[in-house]
Amino acid sequence: MDHLFQEQAQELLKIFSQFKRSSGQQPFSKLGIKPSEFYLLHLLIEHGDDPSLGMRVTEISEKLGITPSGVTHSINSLEKNGFIERLADPKDRRIVLVRATEKSKKIIKQLYAERVQFIEGLVTFLGESDSKEFIRLFSKALDYFKESRKK
Repeated sequence: MDHLFQEQAQELLKIFSQFKRSSGQQPFSKLGIKPSEFYLLHLLIEHGDDPSLGMRVTEISEKLGITPSGVTHSINSLEKNGFIERLADPKDRRIVLVRATEKSKKIIKQLYAERVQFIEGLVTFLGESDSKEFIRLFSKALDYFKESRKK
């Protein structure tokens, strides 16, 4: 690897590490959940075809881009804390569906509003032009990470 690329890679690694630590994970830890569990709950509440029925693990996995075993691990933790419940699919009782509990719905909606406000602050700080460039570059980096994961 070229020396310049190596320096840039090290700088990006440092920035990613600092970004992860300082991008506001405290709201999640107050609830005893991980950021990935928050996004799983948010998906169940906002994006399921019928949130009252729940979603299949495979559907959650596809939408979040994580493995089914990773989803199951998060579900076990969330179920233990009373944030989700499992139920049989009324169309096929062999299939297990997962849905958010009423307890989690109120908490997640509030947390999501706080996260949006936090990111709006970032957009204001960066300004319109830099925000668009940040989105473009972050999206491009995300595409790279997704492709790298497939290999």
